[in-house]
Amino acid sequence: MNKFFFIFLTLSINAIADGISELNIFINNVSSMSSEFSQVVLDKRGSKIQDAEGVMLFKRPDKFRWDYLKPYQNQIISDGDRLYIYDQDLRQVSINPIAKMAGATPLLIIASKNVEKYFILKNIEDQANNEVNQNIKWVEAIPREQSAGFSKVILGLAENKLSVMKVVDAFEHITTISFKNTKYNMNLADKNFLFKLSSGIDVIQTDAAPINSAPIPNINKSNELELIAFVHAWVNAWSDRDIELYLSKYAEDFKTPNGDTFTLWQASRKKNFLSQGKILVEIEDIKVSMNNENLARLQFKQKYISDKFRDESNKFLLVKKINGKWLIQEESSGK
Repeated sequence: MNKFFFIFLTLSINAIADGISELNIFINNVSSMSSEFSQVVLDKRGSKIQDAEGVMLFKRPDKFRWDYLKPYQNQIISDGDRLYIYDQDLRQVSINPIAKMAGATPLLIIASKNVEKYFILKNIEDQANNEVNQNIKWVEAIPREQSAGFSKVILGLAENKLSVMKVVDAFEHITTISFKNTKYNMNLADKNFLFKLSSGIDVIQTDAAPINSAPIPNINKSNELELIAFVHAWVNAWSDRDIELYLSKYAEDFKTPNGDTFTLWQASRKKNFLSQGKILVEIEDIKVSMNNENLARLQFKQKYISDKFRDESNKFLLVKKINGKWLIQEESSGK
């Protein structure tokens, strides 16, 4: 889970600016920053998965704090020595040495002074013709750490200041973080970057390999990305009318709607698939809650369109990890 990148390079302000140059100036000239941020996550088809809002702080070197306020109140904090990832719903915090997380979290890019040690940087062209600020210069950062849970981070800088960042994860989801009401070079006390461990919070502490940390609030939850990928694979199989792949997403103890046996329900679903022409299933506003590490509830808005029927509903799935695979145990919908 995580965000930001920077390097060292000094060019005259009068020279033609590129992304790396602006990033170097930002690193050299900005020692601290505070900002409100908004975050949007899109799947590889461009469908919105999540929205989030919050506030962030950083202070070089290696201190940062991200407080997610909507829709979940989670925290990602580095005190310069340790990285704390707190999930309020689970009342659980993961603690990892920052030295072992540096190449595996895009968050350190914004607060580090040695970005090129952990990332390969290059200038890239405009991300899209519809970018509001055509003066944004772009830098792509690819992690040198092969076990990082993301493939690349893209920073957009304007006038030597950070404007936007994008993180592409292993599932080709794109997280875009935009900043507003930003302040630079404030006097931030170190106490702002301390995690307050309250009673009743479970602590997971490791000196082992770095965990996957990306800048998505729910990514703190166990198996979050895996569950989002699962539900989209289920929807895609449905839309593609791939009945075998679709049915493979259900557990053998699936609670069928009418109390039929699982075999009879499968036969009914196959018949229904064959009776439909084109099918389009779209989902949005996915919410995930974990009962435990092997049981989760998924809630989302679903739109179903076929030649014979169309419907919009709120969908609920109870999924369980069985032999290493997530499978649907219960399914329900409502308006």
